[in-house]
Amino acid sequence: NTAYEKDKYPHLIGNSLVKKPSVAGRLQIIKQNGRRILADQNGEPIQLRGMSTHGLQWFPQIINNNAFAALANDWGCNVIRLAMYIGEGGYATNPQVKDKVIEGIKLAIQNDMYVIVDWHVLNPGDPNAEIYKGAKDFFKEIAQKFPNDFHIIYELCNEPNPTDPGVTNDEAGWKKVKAYAEPIIKMLRQMGNENIIIIGSPNWSQRPDFAIKDPIADDKVMYSVHFYTGTHKVDGYVFENMKMAIEAGVPVFVTEWGTSEASGDGGPYLDEADKWLEYLNANNISWVNWSLTNKNETSGAFVPYISGVSQATDLDLGSDQKWDISELSISGEYVRSRIKGIPYQPIERTLKISQDQVACAPIGQPILPSDFEDGTRQGWDWDGPSGVKGALTIEEANGSNALSWEVEYPEKKLQDGWASAPRLILRNINTTRGDCKYLCFDFYLKPKQATKGELAIFLAFAPPSLNYWAQAEDSFNIDLTNLSTLKKTPDDLYSFKISFDLDKIKEGKIIGPDTHLRDIIIVVADVNSDFKGRMYLDNVRFTNMLFLEHHHHHH
Repeated sequence: NTAYEKDKYPHLIGNSLVKKPSVAGRLQIIKQNGRRILADQNGEPIQLRGMSTHGLQWFPQIINNNAFAALANDWGCNVIRLAMYIGEGGYATNPQVKDKVIEGIKLAIQNDMYVIVDWHVLNPGDPNAEIYKGAKDFFKEIAQKFPNDFHIIYELCNEPNPTDPGVTNDEAGWKKVKAYAEPIIKMLRQMGNENIIIIGSPNWSQRPDFAIKDPIADDKVMYSVHFYTGTHKVDGYVFENMKMAIEAGVPVFVTEWGTSEASGDGGPYLDEADKWLEYLNANNISWVNWSLTNKNETSGAFVPYISGVSQATDLDLGSDQKWDISELSISGEYVRSRIKGIPYQPIERTLKISQDQVACAPIGQPILPSDFEDGTRQGWDWDGPSGVKGALTIEEANGSNALSWEVEYPEKKLQDGWASAPRLILRNINTTRGDCKYLCFDFYLKPKQATKGELAIFLAFAPPSLNYWAQAEDSFNIDLTNLSTLKKTPDDLYSFKISFDLDKIKEGKIIGPDTHLRDIIIVVADVNSDFKGRMYLDNVRFTNMLFLEHHHHHH
């Protein structure tokens, strides 16, 4: 409702301060009414509004000229943030992701946008941790390739946080962040770079107020604030810290915010987003929204793949350089209108998911072994990013109850084979492996179509002590081209006994006998397959014995 927006939130409409680099030139920080704000080359206030990529190791497809042109022209962005994760399969293990950053910088300059180069500290939470030791060299290399280029903004550490080894949410934690940042800032300045440099702060960049008493001595440094409107309200802790910092003259830049909960899911919480943006716009605070992804999470800007519901929006949108509004998620549609400063008038959307959810069997209590004999799902559910969200039911398989679902993988393959996959989670089982060597389960297929490719089954856990992620090294692969050679069960199902060796975990992580495992996650990924049909899961258990025939309950 336009009138409501104008009256209640007068700063959501219009974008006169959102100037492009071709007009605004080199950014600086000026003092105005006791506050320090971002300004253009003439010392006039400027506001940057734009989008962040998701992790470039997962969604590199967004780095293309058509997308950048659409963001600059159709969305009106004057900034884009390139999120280069270091952990989680990012730069530390996959240094080629740097090439995507360099390509992204060039495309941003070409399309008249400022560009934030984000060294994405997340897990572990201390920017001084061993995994981040390449930071100085990385920033040096970028600065040599683009010497003192006024389009570039350096973001030295995304989100310092307590994840081990982490930084505490206090002055001592801030001192660690500062000790990391200062030598890099000094190096960049000695090389002649006058760029704006942004520093994160403890507790996932929620403490710019530490810079009131203990700032970094540099007049082109800003402090980031991150918030998610489902988790962080305008009457809460993060907002109050930010407001206090701004009023005390700390220059603040919101390099990441989302319309969801902090997990990336839930919502979108648009009323709360309106309140935040009203304050940021009214106070000349720049902001960047998370994120340019078609991943199945609320904060993603594009429609995700969900089997039987929607096709994933292509991140390289073709030469018309414009995404149709129906290709944007609710969050993407909302944020585009807020960047442009036009009224938000959502299109009608039809979603079939809710009907399917109603048809699910009751969820029941999380239990291992999961044998599904009580007629409930025994705690198993779709994980948030699951590419399948249809009915999860209890069906008979090989003489006993099993968890079951329908799958149809997309013909047009997504870069990420997990994105179109059924992804099941046993949440809050809070268990350990004990002295068991394996996690095993029975898996059955009833294909309507299966002539090519493979299914790759993956196992992961969410141990709090291992950054909530530990993935089994090996996948169990089912070759669909030779299914017909396999024996079937009496009820006409292809049957597989799946096992994962718990001593073989990716990234050298170790799951000890008493490592707390919060969740168990099973993913059935698409490896160029044409599978359509039904899948069944039964008898999920920790065990020392492989492939013992179970005593089947015959009904």
